[in-house]
Amino acid sequence: MSLLVRKFLQYYWSRAKRKDAKRMAAQKPGPGVAQVRDLPYIDDQNPMHLLDIYYPEGTGGLLPLIIDIHGGGWMYGNKELNRYYGLSLAAQGFVVAGMNYRLLPETDLRGQVQDIFACLHWLEAHGREHHCDPERVFITGDSAGGHLAALAICITLNPELQKLYRVTPAAFPFRAAAISHGVCKLRGKSLSGFKAVDREMFRLWFGNKPEENPLYGRSGFEEAAQGLRLPPIMLISSEPDQYHYQSLDMEGYLRSAGGTYRTKFWKREQGKHLGHVFHILYPHWQESRETNQEMIAFFQEF
Repeated sequence: MSLLVRKFLQYYWSRAKRKDAKRMAAQKPGPGVAQVRDLPYIDDQNPMHLLDIYYPEGTGGLLPLIIDIHGGGWMYGNKELNRYYGLSLAAQGFVVAGMNYRLLPETDLRGQVQDIFACLHWLEAHGREHHCDPERVFITGDSAGGHLAALAICITLNPELQKLYRVTPAAFPFRAAAISHGVCKLRGKSLSGFKAVDREMFRLWFGNKPEENPLYGRSGFEEAAQGLRLPPIMLISSEPDQYHYQSLDMEGYLRSAGGTYRTKFWKREQGKHLGHVFHILYPHWQESRETNQEMIAFFQEF
């Protein structure tokens, strides 16, 4: 059964890959943004250990840095998915770093977190060479990337989680974060609607005996965030998104925890283009421009 479920997941994401290829072929980068592409943040020849950096052409000094983590259900995608989104953010006066990370089943959840922290350490060591201001660092992620971004924030603030995930935090703090259509709660309501798929995802994240893995109960945002003083967080979502309930749950947690947060939740009737991660995939849409501008304004407050 496990092999059949895995083949189903691979087929599902292969369809997404074809759709994304068509979308990206129709998009063109805007003028005025420099691109430094395929920098290895781990020198092991693995294409999943590369990052891109974007910044306004002619930049001479340091600019605030946005670190972006792409989505794709933890087992699909790369930094190219968010390229045009990253370019649009860089055009607003930021350096944007978009990273690859190893996917399931090449690695597990711990391995993905370790890749993200390896990239953070590379930026700590080399970011100034690419105009990154280490005093003004922001992080964002969408869908599964939203989960990984939120988890990275929690791990950065918690030495116990650092031991569990076997990482060390970068020296720079996150000034603020934006979680877009985040899927940040792994346990509870089914993510796929199919018990067999959910079981296989837990095996991919945690191994053949998920509940025996110490990360099992410390992997969702609410589980990892308990007792932490989180940075300001903006939540972005929309009613047509099938995972909107996850953003509502995260808002509920942030409200109860007393943290600084803001929401940009689109109602169904407010726009034509409001599906899952719409403002990431199609940054030129009117609804996307409004959303991304509000995120930029949120970051600029901090």
